[in-house]
Amino acid sequence: MKDLLVKEDFNLPKVGQIVQGKIISVAKSSVIVDLGPLGIGIVYPGQFYDNPNRMKTLKKGDTVPAMLVEVENDEGYRELSLKAAQLTTAWEDIREKMEKGELINTSIININKGGLVIEVNGIQGFLPLSQLSSEHYPKVEGGDTTKIVQALQKFKGQEFNVKIIDFNESENKLIVSERAIKEGAAKEELAKLKVGDIVDGEITEVTDFGAFVRLSDSLDALIHSSEIDWKFIENPKEILHPKEKIKAKIVNLDMNTGRVFLSLKALKDDPWLKAEEKYQPGQKLKAKVIKIRQNGALVELPGDPAKSPDSEYNSNIIGVLPASELGSKPLSEIIEVGKEYDMAVVSIDTKEHKLILTLDKPEEN
Repeated sequence: MKDLLVKEDFNLPKVGQIVQGKIISVAKSSVIVDLGPLGIGIVYPGQFYDNPNRMKTLKKGDTVPAMLVEVENDEGYRELSLKAAQLTTAWEDIREKMEKGELINTSIININKGGLVIEVNGIQGFLPLSQLSSEHYPKVEGGDTTKIVQALQKFKGQEFNVKIIDFNESENKLIVSERAIKEGAAKEELAKLKVGDIVDGEITEVTDFGAFVRLSDSLDALIHSSEIDWKFIENPKEILHPKEKIKAKIVNLDMNTGRVFLSLKALKDDPWLKAEEKYQPGQKLKAKVIKIRQNGALVELPGDPAKSPDSEYNSNIIGVLPASELGSKPLSEIIEVGKEYDMAVVSIDTKEHKLILTLDKPEEN
């Protein structure tokens, strides 16, 4: 047959070439394809070992793309691969989609600690954590890997809109991004903002470390728990709630990451402006322990230390009782949360919002 083709000056197809053909027959042993002037092709069952259901979907008369893997085998057929052709055309489609910046709707087929596994045109790709939108990014303080993976499990089977940001066919690498869709619009909005601006937003989620706020369809912000109020906030969920409309002040902008940081307490009177009028080094007072940490305790001061020890703790001034001031014993053996103690002011720095205390030990006779 080869000699005949040479005599007819017929150009043989090349291995790796994508050809189109019409299915003549489908059997357990093979799929026969009419390639027109190029002859008859055959697809063997081994081409479907990783997806046996694919063979069941093929029908006589279907037109299919195939890759030539052997010009002429021992049986005289053009040996074909449907899978190789599918992958080749899939990568070509991926290239076009990336060049055009086209949006793709894809399903999440698996989860790992680095992000989400997706599929585009039968090719598995990866949606890294860093490329998730703020809406889907797992709100896990400290970046605990186990908690992140647990938080991502709810996305399995869901569909996301993404853009292709990188691919390499030879390495079988495909990287997509959800964040990139909003980045352009977000950068434009971010450029219009500045520290000190007062903005309106809607709380979308409240966590142990603060609240996420939607400023627009493409721009989100964070209110850290320390920026909710001047007083100590143990649980932000008791103060702020999803869908709540708020007004806040921008206290920081990160142009590199596109992050906006807000403050609610910045719109309230700063109690530290007059703190030196109420508290001076050496001053003795009653104070309440509200939080014990490894390096010390947070202490709430009374509104007016000149009042009786039973005065309300409404000063919004939070002091620090360093562990170094309490000796070598564990803090839990010396002080308890919720209890009042006699203390003395060691130092005060109103600019840094820092007031250091020590336990006031009775004088020995």
